Amino acid sequence: MTGAIGLIGGTGWPSTALYYERLNRLAEPGTVPVLIASLSFAPVLAHAEQGRFDLVTAAFVGAAQALDAAGAGVIGLCAATAHLAFDAVAAAVDLPCLHIADPFRTPADLVPPGAVVGVLGTAQTLEQGVFSGPLAAAGHRVLRPEGRVAAGLDRAIKTGISAGRPAPEDIAAVQAALDDLVAGGADAVVLGCTELPLIRDRLRTPLPLIDAVAAHCRALLAAPRG
Repeated sequence: MTGAIGLIGGTGWPSTALYYERLNRLAEPGTVPVLIASLSFAPVLAHAEQGRFDLVTAAFVGAAQALDAAGAGVIGLCAATAHLAFDAVAAAVDLPCLHIADPFRTPADLVPPGAVVGVLGTAQTLEQGVFSGPLAAAGHRVLRPEGRVAAGLDRAIKTGISAGRPAPEDIAAVQAALDDLVAGGADAVVLGCTELPLIRDRLRTPLPLIDAVAAHCRALLAAPRG
């Protein structure tokens, strides 16, 4: 029997629900066997803010091992920032784990070769190069918000947007970061937080917005499963 797609979610719940919906819409008219290990967002965020990435990593490793034991055939993490624990997760289980930036490693798959690509995401996602590393390796010049614009974006993602209740000021903070990337010369922008696709229709830009969740879901569906 083909193993289920295992999702480590809960950080936050809106993106986890989006993954489940996207996977099944992409598989229509069929449905997809999915196992979900949903973590509690508050302690994970608190540990990350305190710099206790050992505890964050332990939570994700434990969730991956539970999915492995339950019969998952491939694992995906439903949060971009959580990919700071990806290497530890992949080493802890004996089944494939698919990184959210894997679809961006081939130059022409999602953006034209040599394009200037902006990335939106949390402070940790941007600082640790979750997307910018693979994009740069594929030959793209990468832009990211800086300073107060980046701080406002991070705050908006971790409060209203991740809770599924984005306030007007949260949307404004994302729009300011997007405008900053447009002004910097970006040709396209990666929505590099897995909640950002949920507010895509509230953002205004002439640039293509690349949905990392959709790309990750397509890759999870295509991945070999044990």
